[in-house]
Amino acid sequence: MIPFYIGEVMRRKTEQLEKERRAARALEKLTEPETDLIVVTDDGKPVGVFTHSEAVKLVEEQKDPSSTTLGDCSLSPVVTIGESENVETAAAIMEEQGLKYLLVEKANKIVGYLTDRDISTALSEVNEK
Repeated sequence: MIPFYIGEVMRRKTEQLEKERRAARALEKLTEPETDLIVVTDDGKPVGVFTHSEAVKLVEEQKDPSSTTLGDCSLSPVVTIGESENVETAAAIMEEQGLKYLLVEKANKIVGYLTDRDISTALSEVNEK
């Protein structure tokens, strides 16, 4: 058993952009070192996630990021988990759904995200102790 909860290992900074924003803006954000994904919102509510995989799809679909809105992009689904859940539960959901991340929520608000890399890092730190 892994002795920690998602709130202990998740990333607390989430980038959010409204679906009317241009894909070019999301691409700029993804170049920042601490940004792995962009939560795409509609009137403040999450409707999808833009990641590096969606950037590849833009190229594949030959869409111009400067004229394509995030709402017109293929987006990853919004899959959430509670901040107080344990990492084993998160890992099971990620494996079952073939995801590399989960959005983390508290009181029905997105407060961060958890990646497969975060789980690997936490496991590594436990093994070092």
